[in-house]
Amino acid sequence: MTAQQNTLPALIPVIAASTLSGPGEKWEVTPELRQILCLTDDHTLHIVDGYAADPFVLGYMERLKRAGFTHQTNYVSPEHLKSLYRGTATASNGDRNYQVYSGRDTSDTSARQQQVVEILRNATQAGASDIHIFATPNGHVLRQRVHGELETVHSFAGSDGLKLLSTIYGSMSESTDTSYRPDDTQGGRLRSSFVTECGLFGSRIETRPSLHGPWMAMRLLYDSGKIITLDDMGYLDEQIAIFTRFIHRTDGMVLLTGTTGAGKSTTIQTLLNMLLAAMKGINLVTVEDPIEYKIIGAQQTPLKETWAEAITNLMRLDPDVIMSGEIRDIMSAVAAFQATLTGHGFWSTLHVNSATASLQRLTDLGVDRNLLLDPSLVKGLVNQSLTRVLCDHCKTPYLKSLDRVSADLRHRVETRCIPEQVFVKGEGCAHCNHRGVTGRTAIAEIVQPDLAFMRMFRERGKADAQAFWVNEQGGITKNAHLLRRINEGRVDPFMGERDVCALDEDVMTVGAKA
Repeated sequence: MTAQQNTLPALIPVIAASTLSGPGEKWEVTPELRQILCLTDDHTLHIVDGYAADPFVLGYMERLKRAGFTHQTNYVSPEHLKSLYRGTATASNGDRNYQVYSGRDTSDTSARQQQVVEILRNATQAGASDIHIFATPNGHVLRQRVHGELETVHSFAGSDGLKLLSTIYGSMSESTDTSYRPDDTQGGRLRSSFVTECGLFGSRIETRPSLHGPWMAMRLLYDSGKIITLDDMGYLDEQIAIFTRFIHRTDGMVLLTGTTGAGKSTTIQTLLNMLLAAMKGINLVTVEDPIEYKIIGAQQTPLKETWAEAITNLMRLDPDVIMSGEIRDIMSAVAAFQATLTGHGFWSTLHVNSATASLQRLTDLGVDRNLLLDPSLVKGLVNQSLTRVLCDHCKTPYLKSLDRVSADLRHRVETRCIPEQVFVKGEGCAHCNHRGVTGRTAIAEIVQPDLAFMRMFRERGKADAQAFWVNEQGGITKNAHLLRRINEGRVDPFMGERDVCALDEDVMTVGAKA
C-alpha cells in the first residue's frame, strides 16, 4: 500500500501507555477536547487526523510547551483515540499522510463553508470523481475516489462531521428541502458560487442514514473546457469508426450503457459534441437530471417532470435529436421509441453490464419487441467500463512479479495473454503520486445491430445473440478490448479483472478458444 493512499496508520502490538489528559489527571482536558486529543505518559500527544490546525489543540500544545513538557505528535482515528482513554489501544507507527484541515473552525457557518471549499479544492487537485463523508461509531471519515479507488483523507470527531454535513446541505446547496434532515434521504446540488473556483461545473449531493449516522456522497462534475477525444478515452480505431457512423445520422436510437461511474456521461458529451460538429444546423435538445456537462450548441434543459413527460414535451419543441439522461421505466422507454418512430434521433443511457443486455433490459421493462428488435430504429448499443492505467515509470514486468500473482490469475494470464508483454502495478513513484496508476481508460463494446443479429436475439435470446455477434460478425467484446490493453502493458491484469471482467470471460460466455 502506497503512502499516497492516505490510509490510517497501521497499529503495532505494544503495551498501551497510560493517559495524562483524562478526568482528574495532571494534564486534564475538557470532555469536548478529549474527543480529538489524548496525552499519554510516553510523552506522545495523540491527535485525531485533520485537527492539527484546530485552535483548541494548538492552545493545548502551547500549554505543554510553556510548562516544559516535551512531546511527540501522533495522528490517529477517532476510534483509536477513544480506545486510548479506555486503556485498550496499542501505539501507532506515527506515520501520517492526511491533508490537514482545521477540525472545529468555530460555529461560524462561513468558516465551515470555507472548509468545504478547501476539501473540494484538494479533491479536484487529486482528480477525485466523488467525495464520501461516512459515519463511524465516533464521528465521520472523509474519503475521496481517485482512479476508481476510495482513499481516506480526513477524520471528524464527535459531532463535527454532522455540523459539516448540515452546512453543506443547509447553506451551500440548491435543493427542494430547506433544511438538512440526518435521518432522511435527500438530494441536491452545490451552488455554483462554491464549485466554480475549484474548477468544477457542479457537484451532486445525495444523503442517506446509515448504521452509525448520516452519510453524504458528492459527485464532482468537472468543466475543463476541453472535449476529451474518443481516442484519449481509450476506444479502439475499429470502435471509433462505428461511432463515426452514429454521429453522421439524425435518426435512430443509440444507447450508452454501463454501471454507475463507468464514464457514460463523459462519452455521451463527447459524442454529441461530435454530432453537432458533423451535422451543422440541427436542433439538439437534452433533458438531464441534473445538467452535468456543457454541450456547446445544444439546448440543455433540467428534468422538471417525469422522464416520459419530458421526452413528450421535447418532441413538441422542433428537435432533430433528443438526448434523455436515462431510460428508467416503461413510460420513458415507450416515449423514447415514439420519438424514434417519428424520425428523431434519440440518445440515452441504461444501467446494464453488456451491450446486448440493453435489449434484454428493455424487454423486461415491457417494450414491444417489434419495435425493440427493428434495426432501422435501434442503431447502436454501447457498453463501457473504466479500468486503471499503469504508470509507465514504475510498472513492473509480470514475469518478474510472479510471487505477487495468485495461481489462478497466472493461469488466465498465461493462457489468454502474452506474458512477456504484461506488466503489473509497481510500488508508486513521484510521477503517479505514489499510486502506481495515472488515470483510467475505457474498455468497451459496440454493437451495430442488423437484421441477422436482431433475428438471433428474437429466436434464441441474449446469450446466443452475443455469441453470434462475436463469432460470426467479428464483434469486439470488452474482454477482447481488455486483453489488448493488458498485452500493450498498459493495464494490470488483476486490476482489469476487478474493474471489467475475468480474462476468460469470452471463453465462458461466447465460446472463444482458450
